[in-house]
Amino acid sequence: MKIAYCLGIRPDFITNSILIKMLDEWLKDNFILIHTGQHYSYNMDKIFFEELGLRDPNYHLEIGSGTQGYQTGETIRKSEEIFIKEKPDLVLSFSDANPCLSAIAASKLNIKVAHLEAGMRSYDWRMPEEKNRRMVDSISDIFFTPTTLSYNNLIKEGVSENKIFITSKLIVEVLEKYKKEIDGSNILDELKLKKKEYFLATAHRPENVEDKTYLSSILKALKTIHEKYLLPVILPTHPRTQAAIKRFKFKIPDGVRIMDYLGFFDFSKLEKNTLCLITDSGTVQEDGCWFKVPCVTFRISTERPETEYVGSNLVSGLNNKDIVDCVDMMIKKEKNWKCPYYLGAAKKTVSVLKMKEDEIKMKKTWW
Repeated sequence: MKIAYCLGIRPDFITNSILIKMLDEWLKDNFILIHTGQHYSYNMDKIFFEELGLRDPNYHLEIGSGTQGYQTGETIRKSEEIFIKEKPDLVLSFSDANPCLSAIAASKLNIKVAHLEAGMRSYDWRMPEEKNRRMVDSISDIFFTPTTLSYNNLIKEGVSENKIFITSKLIVEVLEKYKKEIDGSNILDELKLKKKEYFLATAHRPENVEDKTYLSSILKALKTIHEKYLLPVILPTHPRTQAAIKRFKFKIPDGVRIMDYLGFFDFSKLEKNTLCLITDSGTVQEDGCWFKVPCVTFRISTERPETEYVGSNLVSGLNNKDIVDCVDMMIKKEKNWKCPYYLGAAKKTVSVLKMKEDEIKMKKTWW
């Protein structure tokens, strides 16, 4: 069996690092790894290949940044060219960033599609990611869902239960596998920080940072949090956010330390030791839940509601006062929640693919 996997952003390669190695070991030259190049700077791409010991992709599409239409069109067009050349039996599609839309090209070529992190829903139609995950789920043949919540979302949408497999989250076993390297990071010393005496914030979603009112509110909240707790706020910053701050001519508040994105080990060390996470990231919500670190998500929705249900995360909305109030609540909260994610996602995913191999290879009509 030949499998192709199209990834392209920072969290894609981190989260899938163990699975990629397992697929390489199983399929050898019949596993085709494709990099769309949506993230391409050293700190958002190459550093993770080095840290996690990932091989170079078989193909690099060099799509880069651009409008949603450009990235979507180029992902479909260029991945189709590779699928026609390589003739895979199955294309894997991961989560909800634009590289997952390679599934559209595969489906139109009558190649079977398996969607990892299927069934996740924010029900927030402003988000490009919500549109992406709905589109991919509508054309997939096999669904790997993180939890019973995402499983039930698919059942409600009419997906047959024999196509759905609950596998948990790939990211938690990456955090566990590299625990020694994360704990060994010197980033706290380099930034002159003490455990639980700083806040870690991230902001990158276009519906947040490219809206002048929302970005202003986020920065005001971070300013207030610094002034209230007299602790620094560390803000590793996405290029989109840096550009928006410059475009809107915003001043970085005192006490907020802005910097470029960090490597996986350094960033995870900061996550693990912060007093509270303040973010609009999906993956950070999961990391905080696993690390037993409270998280406040400045969005109006989340596709990770499990983290709210167990009590590790609070969705605050985008009003600066509400963000601060939620941080106050989460800091005081007992850190005794039970993480809904568990180890073994990569192994179970490969086991299902092996079990389905004959079924996947059965239909080859497009070439």
